[in-house]
Amino acid sequence: MKDVARRAYLLDHYGPLLTEKQRDVYEWYYQQDLSLGEISEVADVSRNAVFDLISRTDAKLERFERALGLVAARETREKEAEGLAAAFALWLEENACRLEEGPLEKLKALIERTMV
Repeated sequence: MKDVARRAYLLDHYGPLLTEKQRDVYEWYYQQDLSLGEISEVADVSRNAVFDLISRTDAKLERFERALGLVAARETREKEAEGLAAAFALWLEENACRLEEGPLEKLKALIERTMV
């Protein structure tokens, strides 16, 4: 998984466990793409303090993930859903069953919902 996407997943799952300041700065940096300088002006702290806060927040989110594994579980469910959808598409093809793209996408979405 790409680093930015992983950070977004970590923040989605564990953001409520962070302080408001940690969450805000992390979102500004990774999701709103603000620079350290821009964040330091908004937060009224030094650039070094912003960098330290982001680093500590990264480490904290990774600790949460190691302890709880919510992002890993989500990735596993997504891969299983993709595998089920692919297996079903192959079954349809092998059995000469054809679905148009719209119904097939709805079926894939249903399979993904069962994996949640």
